[in-house]
Amino acid sequence: MEKKSIQKTTVLKYSLTTTLANIMTDPGDVPNEIMNKAMEPGLGVAGPQVWAYRGVDGKPDTPFQLEICQPVVEAKGDAGKFVFCELPEMTCITEIHKGPWKKLGETYGRIFGEMGRKGIIATGICREVYHTCDFENEANNVTEIQIEIQQ
Repeated sequence: MEKKSIQKTTVLKYSLTTTLANIMTDPGDVPNEIMNKAMEPGLGVAGPQVWAYRGVDGKPDTPFQLEICQPVVEAKGDAGKFVFCELPEMTCITEIHKGPWKKLGETYGRIFGEMGRKGIIATGICREVYHTCDFENEANNVTEIQIEIQQ
């Protein structure tokens, strides 16, 4: 667990409301579509995909806002069904999760437990940065969890 400042990032973004119970199905093919859009001439992929969560309480059926974001070099041209925006800079507690996404909850629990012991207060915004995605061998996944904190 490390405290870190994340710089603002220009992204292509798609927003939807989902729940933890439906997070693997509700986005459909959007993660692939947004990556394909970012690879069009003139945009340029500028980093791994980021999913930003607002209003997650850890309960499987509570609706929350999910933003699927693909960092791009430049916001120009037709964004299609996506929008160009900037993910704002943030100060966060971060930790690397290695392995299957179905075990992310364990890592979040450990981080929030440690934050609670240290009196660190979260803002309610979390991000996941997907550094390595291996759908055939999930043990190879590398996901950076970022939990925004109050200053």
